[in-house]
Amino acid sequence: MAIRKRKKILRYTILSGCLVAVATSGVWFATYRHYNAKLIDERAAYEEQLNDKDEVLQRYMDQSQTAYVLISPKLAGEVITAEDVMEEKLPKFSSPDNLISESKAIVGKYLKIDALSGTAVTTEMVRDEARLEPSERKEETEYIKLPLRLTKKDVVDIRIVFPNGEDYIVVGKKSLKDVDLANQYTFFNDNEEEAQLLQAALVDAYINNAELYMKQYVEPELQPEPVVNYVPNLDVLGVIKDNPFIIDQAKWSLAANLRKELEKRLEVMEDEDRIRVGAQAPSGSGVIQRKAVQGAAAAEEAAKVDDSQSVNGVIDRTNQAPIDSSADQSSTGVTNKEAATDDSLLEGE
Repeated sequence: MAIRKRKKILRYTILSGCLVAVATSGVWFATYRHYNAKLIDERAAYEEQLNDKDEVLQRYMDQSQTAYVLISPKLAGEVITAEDVMEEKLPKFSSPDNLISESKAIVGKYLKIDALSGTAVTTEMVRDEARLEPSERKEETEYIKLPLRLTKKDVVDIRIVFPNGEDYIVVGKKSLKDVDLANQYTFFNDNEEEAQLLQAALVDAYINNAELYMKQYVEPELQPEPVVNYVPNLDVLGVIKDNPFIIDQAKWSLAANLRKELEKRLEVMEDEDRIRVGAQAPSGSGVIQRKAVQGAAAAEEAAKVDDSQSVNGVIDRTNQAPIDSSADQSSTGVTNKEAATDDSLLEGE
């Protein structure tokens, strides 16, 4: 009896232990599932927050622009080095449109104004030279024949070619500030000497049927500035020698003899040979209106316009008011009195 009773107690004990183990395992498993589900929900919510933040950040990045900010204060006229600036992303909606976004456009440039640390540098705040020349001015031209693909980012030489084929550099390596190809306007800065040479070249365009034109540089950073070899007339040489803004007078010491030799070569040319190279000779104004005619209109214009002076299929035409000039009348052999209407005067201007 005692043995049977012990076996029975042992059986109940084992059964009770199994039930307790099963109950404990069930509670633990249920607890694990509960917390695991909660953890999964929290993780999903966190990932959703991250995605939202990434979306906001991406939207911010899309609406920002690269800028270069001064690390330390700089004074006007000081050069900007790579150690003076750092690259940052600034909100586009609250930043100026002319921020400098490339390091090569700011390193090595000079500040025009005093600037504090943290200032974002714009294109209007820097220039290539430390100081402006006293005689530097803004130049506007409308009498120079422009390349068809000219842009305001180009660097050019201004040249003059005479009817006998002699070609000279009037102004070398000028960075254009703006271009209006439709009206043949260009804008750049020049000094007193360059302004005198340009005006003298314009006189040669009238009197000697010379042609002023621009040529673009291929790689301005790699190509040096050329030597200006154009010699103006003797009257302009006298003005240059007496001009206090023109410091370098040594290079003009032998210019008078060179100019006299050029005029001798031009004098021996026959009148019928005195034609402007590349464009029709102006009768009054130095403005040359270049118009490209396309499509069906080309055939109509070809019948009306003498394109013997055209360049690469583009006809150079002039709309100028005539002036009383015997030199112009003898060189061109024609008059434009009938064309001197109010409309042509406005277009010539």
